Amino acid sequence: MGVGQVSLVGTGPGAPELLTLLGQRRLAEADVVLYDRLLNPALLQFSRPAAQRLNVGKLPRHHRIQQKQITALLIELAQAGKKVVRLKAGDPYVFGRGGEESQALAAAGIEFEVVPGITSALAGLAAVGIPMTHRDYAASFQVITGQRRRHGNPIDWAHIAPSHGTLVFLMGMTQLPQIVARLQQYGQPATTPVAVIQWATHWRQRVVTGDLTTIVTKVKQAGLGAPSLIVVGDVVRLQAALAPQRPLQGCHLLVPHSQRQHLYQQLTDQGAAVQPFWRSQSQPVAFQWPTLMPGQPLVITDVTAWQYLQQYLLAQGQDLRSLAGHPLWTAYQMTARKLREQGLLVAGQGFPAHAVVIGAQEDLPRLNFTANQQAVATYRRQALDQTALPIRDFHGAVFTSQRAFLDLWQGLNRTQQQQLRHLPCFVFGDQIRQLAWQFGCQRCYTVASQTATAQITAWWQQTR
Repeated sequence: MGVGQVSLVGTGPGAPELLTLLGQRRLAEADVVLYDRLLNPALLQFSRPAAQRLNVGKLPRHHRIQQKQITALLIELAQAGKKVVRLKAGDPYVFGRGGEESQALAAAGIEFEVVPGITSALAGLAAVGIPMTHRDYAASFQVITGQRRRHGNPIDWAHIAPSHGTLVFLMGMTQLPQIVARLQQYGQPATTPVAVIQWATHWRQRVVTGDLTTIVTKVKQAGLGAPSLIVVGDVVRLQAALAPQRPLQGCHLLVPHSQRQHLYQQLTDQGAAVQPFWRSQSQPVAFQWPTLMPGQPLVITDVTAWQYLQQYLLAQGQDLRSLAGHPLWTAYQMTARKLREQGLLVAGQGFPAHAVVIGAQEDLPRLNFTANQQAVATYRRQALDQTALPIRDFHGAVFTSQRAFLDLWQGLNRTQQQQLRHLPCFVFGDQIRQLAWQFGCQRCYTVASQTATAQITAWWQQTR
């Protein structure tokens, strides 16, 4: 087996759309993904469902896996021929220990690359309305780590404190009292503005502002902790005026993966933090295609079932011409729309007499058949593990189809299912609502596909 490759991928501060195109591609190609606690779980949507995802997360002063073990694991996986992605918050080479991992990989003869990310020292400030530089306030900036090795180089307070530029401290929350004291000791005025930004670009983002004399108390009162950025300088004065104001800011929503991309974009554009959940994987099943009577209608319950039927016909040396004269019906409006996009006209929606109904093995028994209709299952679904989803952290879930609801439900454990029962659910139609009710989800709101974002926004404004 050949040696694999390691990609150290910077994810930026956390918002999925701030990940670079190359970062997305490497995630989509990865066999194994290593990530830590600072990673936004929504970023994992870019990896393959079959990829192995390993949480090597480290808490301050409490490392789940030591750095040496992580580096050894990267080498071991690469030597086994795997394509490995090591996700790093921000940029791997900006206080991300990417340099240390690169040295170890190079010494082991492992092929590796570094995919830069937007450092939180820049993006985190922009997320709350603080420019790093401004001609009227700061012509320079410095980024300093609050964590240092016991025998590492000390911070040169005499050099940085008198600076008229912006100072940004990363990983410095445990040192906040010492930082403000040292800055004043070495010449910073006590009235210098300070901002502390927690979870920048995440749904949990919060910001507290003050000055060198008040910020420690204000942070303690607000209960802010790591991960946070500490920003010192006159640019902080602009924060209140420049802070983004979006109606869904702070709203954390769960949505189906890869469905209705425009909905995902609309929700994020309004400020929501959107976490996609995995859809079930489809697998073909053996079936016997019946001899059709002249004009016998076909009912397509979903596009995937239709695609597997086409594959079956091709394997038999036939194509869609063999279905000429058999009107196509659909069980749902969404399926009809997708078939029309493929250039296929649909005769109607429903289950006409004597129809052959084509669908998934799990779905067909739930449909109302009459004795003169025949069911053909062309594939089955395999539910994916959803147990890593922190259901209690979400403010609501969006379900665009009955299948989307079942894909999530079947992948959850009992505790998560109980949590979902108490979560507001926004459903695209009464059929989905009735299904959710059957599973005990009583807080359901029916929304229209064209106005879903506006309806969710109105709900959030009333409940926040």
